[in-house]
Amino acid sequence: MLFVSRLIAFTMLSASISLASAAPFFEVEAICRTAIASIMGRDPKIMQVTRTVGDVLFLTYVRPTDNFVWTYRCRIEGNRVVWAGEPGRWRDDPNDEKVFFEVIEGGRQLRIIEDHGDSSSTKQLFDREQIL
Repeated sequence: MLFVSRLIAFTMLSASISLASAAPFFEVEAICRTAIASIMGRDPKIMQVTRTVGDVLFLTYVRPTDNFVWTYRCRIEGNRVVWAGEPGRWRDDPNDEKVFFEVIEGGRQLRIIEDHGDSSSTKQLFDREQIL
């Protein structure tokens, strides 16, 4: 009986070590920065989280051509990214495009998917190095 309990303890410890050593997933900030960058056709590294209010992140970037500062809001609902311009309305109307994310390749890549509502979609894949 002692052998069985030690075997169970060892198995549980091994499983927790495997989970702990797995590649880390993306933080909410990285997901929002990448999603907004994808939507706007920008580099995720220029997106900056400037503040957080509850579960809403405020992001800005400076357009290089004229130094105009653009501001957006973002929140995560499951695997969906809901966003809004600042000022502006949330893109959560049934007729709005829906934006989703997937963490793939063991946390090494982030895929942003825009469902356009007409059965078409756009998918963009970002390596961890492109984001962080």
